[in-house]
Amino acid sequence: MIAVVWFREVEYLRGFAALAVIAVHVSMNFTRIPGVDLLFLLNVAVYIFAHFAVPVFIFISGWVLAARYFGEYSILEFYRRRMRTILLPYLFFTALYLLVNVEGTIGFTGVPEPGRVAEALLLGTAAYNLWFFVLIIQFYLLYPLIVRGYDRFDRAGAVAFLLLALLFVQVLWNACAHLTGAFVDPEWYTVLIRLFPSHLFYFVLGVFVARHTERFRSVLRSLSPAGVFAAAGGSALILGGMWMAAVLRAGSFSGTTLAVFCIYRLLEPLYYVPVIAVLVLAAWCLDERRSRVSGAFRSFGEHSYGIYLIHPLVIAAGAAVWFSITGLSWADWPTYPVIFLVAVAVSYAVVRGAAGIPYAGCLLGEARRPGRFGDLQHPPRY
Repeated sequence: MIAVVWFREVEYLRGFAALAVIAVHVSMNFTRIPGVDLLFLLNVAVYIFAHFAVPVFIFISGWVLAARYFGEYSILEFYRRRMRTILLPYLFFTALYLLVNVEGTIGFTGVPEPGRVAEALLLGTAAYNLWFFVLIIQFYLLYPLIVRGYDRFDRAGAVAFLLLALLFVQVLWNACAHLTGAFVDPEWYTVLIRLFPSHLFYFVLGVFVARHTERFRSVLRSLSPAGVFAAAGGSALILGGMWMAAVLRAGSFSGTTLAVFCIYRLLEPLYYVPVIAVLVLAAWCLDERRSRVSGAFRSFGEHSYGIYLIHPLVIAAGAAVWFSITGLSWADWPTYPVIFLVAVAVSYAVVRGAAGIPYAGCLLGEARRPGRFGDLQHPPRY
């Protein structure tokens, strides 16, 4: 069955996650700061705290896909819609980012070699944001099997066991990816972290919420908001502290090894799951107020697909202009908030403006509303 559903929380969650993605990709330039100083450590903290973005997008995809596709439906039609939504933008932006360098500042790289093209298509390495598409394509391909397996556990009353088992498998997979990259070959980490087991728990958690939405809402409302915030904040401090300690001990980011962050991988779900709860609470709060701020967050979330695709280009171009005008660099304090705000505003403006341009809108996911990060529809609420 294909249902037309709408969850009021989802667009807000997308907006929060899209802002976090931009924060991650601006703050990650701390690696260009010579030496470990306060600016370096602050951006390490932002980089870690905002890393909930991809888990949230994966969670949303599981949630809305499972709510829309259940029971009997055409698997071929499902695949056709999913591939139409994601393949054309992925291929176009892979080609664009193979030609245009967006690392630090903007520049042209020339015609890539065939091997580089193949690697970029398979691993999403043309730009730092495209690896997500490699991951989500796997979930689209495996969705019918995943949801069928989930429903068997659900009917047997063993969903809690399934979620705990998947959490264990995911944590073990990610820790082993770090160890393999550290002691065998870094390329193995690049491959393993892009395979679906690295985020399977978050996707199935979204499926669970789709099957038990009201139960999920009821349980979350019964929790103390202060306790949920404390859990998320405490976990963020622990994870951020691990990164800072590792960098301070090594004297630089490049001096650390992948093996150092195995403990981080073991503990990261203890941060991401409470953060999802915090973001849902924030979405409810914004939705109840019906203010301009809530409208802005929802609109940003509605355009999150295109923003995700284009923001590296905006960051790189904005940095090039900023450095040219001011003479500053990534080692200067004003650069980070300025580039973040520019990336947010310009990415949103470009994507929203592209909605009226047929081919540009299609490439940025704006030609039709459904399909962005989970194929959400927009009918009246329920």
